[in-house]
Amino acid sequence: MMNQATLNSVFLALVGSGLTFLASWYWFQRNAAVERAKVIQAGHAALLQRVSDVENKIALVNQAVIPISTAFQALLIKELTHYHTPEMDALMREIGPPCTLSAEKERRLGELLAARSLDDDPLISESERDAATILPYVIKRAKAEADVLDNAAALKLKLVTVGAIMGGFPPFESKQSES
Repeated sequence: MMNQATLNSVFLALVGSGLTFLASWYWFQRNAAVERAKVIQAGHAALLQRVSDVENKIALVNQAVIPISTAFQALLIKELTHYHTPEMDALMREIGPPCTLSAEKERRLGELLAARSLDDDPLISESERDAATILPYVIKRAKAEADVLDNAAALKLKLVTVGAIMGGFPPFESKQSES
C-alpha cells in the first residue's frame, strides 16, 4: 500500500495538473475572445465608414435633384432678365424657389410677360418672346411640383443586406425627410 506522502504527492500532482489545465484553457479562451473582438471592431469600423459614405452620397443626390419644371423655369427667367425691365426682373426674382409671389404680383407678372410676348421691339428676340409666352405655364407647373414635394410622405430608403436575402438578418430601413 502507498504511504501518506505518496498519496499526497499524487493528489497534489493531479490538483496541479487540473489547475494548470484550467488556467491554460481560460487564457486560450480569453485570447480567442480578444481576437474575435478585434475582428468585430474592424468590421464595425468598416461598416460605419460605408454608412457614412452612403449618407454623404445621398446628401449629394438630394442637393442635386431639383424638379425639372423648376430647372426649366430658371432657364426661362435667365432668358427674360434684362437691365431695362426692372419691374419684371424684380417680380421674376420672387418666383424662387421658393415662390414668394402674391396673387396680385403674379397677375402683374402675367401682364408684363404677355406684353413682352407681343412686343415688336427688334431688341427682343423670338426666343425671348417664346420664353415670355411659356413662363406662366411653367410657373404653374413648378408650383404644383413644389406642392407635391412639400406634401409627400417621408421618403423611405431600404437597405437590404446579403444576410437578409440569405436569411439571418432583417433588412435595415431608415426614413429620409425632405430638407
